[in-house]
Amino acid sequence: MTPNPASESLVAALSQARIPAANHEFIRQITSAAGVESYRVVDQPGKPYVVATRGNGLRDLHIYYGATNGFSSEDEVIGVAGGEMGRGESSTRKGTWYVLHPVNDARVGGERSRDVRRAAAFCECGMQLSLTGVCSSCS
Repeated sequence: MTPNPASESLVAALSQARIPAANHEFIRQITSAAGVESYRVVDQPGKPYVVATRGNGLRDLHIYYGATNGFSSEDEVIGVAGGEMGRGESSTRKGTWYVLHPVNDARVGGERSRDVRRAAAFCECGMQLSLTGVCSSCS
């Protein structure tokens, strides 16, 4: 069996854009279902991505580290990726939708990073210690 040249160029583009290998098969499936015919890398500092040009005249897809955007609707995302993956309206490309990849660093629905404030312990006298560990009542 001869390898598919579009698949080879996809893998090369994804590797050049530093997209995790764990996402390659998922991306291959969605780009195949979306009718993508060619790929090119945009190697911008800090956030390289792949532009996937479709043969059906629909918008190009932009493939990033953890998501692909450029879909015309939620229905299209579900049609290409299924209903299991996280998805939503793109905030960077108005009028398009994105789908999250299996390996991603996205926060869905405005979820915030966990609060990591430090809390001081309590002294034997019952007063809360400062973050330096010194009790203002006992010192």
